[in-house]
Amino acid sequence: MSMKLLRREFLMGLGLATVLASDKTESMVSGTVPSSAPDLTLPVNNLLNLMRMQSTLGNEDQVPWHYNGTLYFQKGSEQPIPMVKIEGMESYKVIPQDDGSYEILGNMLTFFRDVDSGEMIRDYRNPYTGKVNKVSPNIRRASLGRGLNISTMGSRPTSFIDQMPDKPLILDWTFGPKTVWLHNQTSYPPGLSPPRVQRMTMFAPLDEFLDPNNLSLSTMFTATVLMPWLPWMDMDDVEGHTLWHASGVKLDSIDQLPEEYSKRMMAEHPELSGFNLEEDTGPVIYE
Repeated sequence: MSMKLLRREFLMGLGLATVLASDKTESMVSGTVPSSAPDLTLPVNNLLNLMRMQSTLGNEDQVPWHYNGTLYFQKGSEQPIPMVKIEGMESYKVIPQDDGSYEILGNMLTFFRDVDSGEMIRDYRNPYTGKVNKVSPNIRRASLGRGLNISTMGSRPTSFIDQMPDKPLILDWTFGPKTVWLHNQTSYPPGLSPPRVQRMTMFAPLDEFLDPNNLSLSTMFTATVLMPWLPWMDMDDVEGHTLWHASGVKLDSIDQLPEEYSKRMMAEHPELSGFNLEEDTGPVIYE
């Protein structure tokens, strides 16, 4: 089931436990839950609060994030070895749908840095192949109909929603004394090469979370990702895969990105600094 919930109703707190009592499912909530917390056994409350954590229930032009971290070489059970550092941004545009779901369009741009000096790199001397690789940034640019559909029945790429089963949206929440956090896992479309998993934890101030007037929370995240080698690494014949670890924070504006990163983004990929809903950017590349 997917239900259209008016923003006015959310702000007035009209008792969703009564409205959707029949949609209760097994809770995944731990910690000390405040009495004023929303009932997170309800998929609709998971939907609304996931939106507040990840993006917004408001009408912002975009909701940007900034992150950094390290990408590791991983072979079998051997000790992971750092290859490069990463720095990037993701920015979301929320499009409410008539059925009560949301489509989130996402721009992403990741640059790579030397693991020792921290300097941005355009060439990489690969110790595992002996080659010098031209480094390509990771880019994702979504257009209407090619984003992520989030509803009470799951979070799925819009283009693949008919190939991915419905499952009531019940997420893994924990309440601490001043913080609430959410464990969540990315749903990738079928047919992608393994390994491919992203496990993310988002954190928000508890007082903001409990305030229904706050439509976009001051969220931070940390994530671990397993993915195949990136195309620019030219390592298809090398056993192993990449292991990523990154952390970041939601920004109030795209203008809050660090200066060095922002200058390169605007010089090389200015189209990723906003959304052009009139343009079809083609299939999304999940790298």
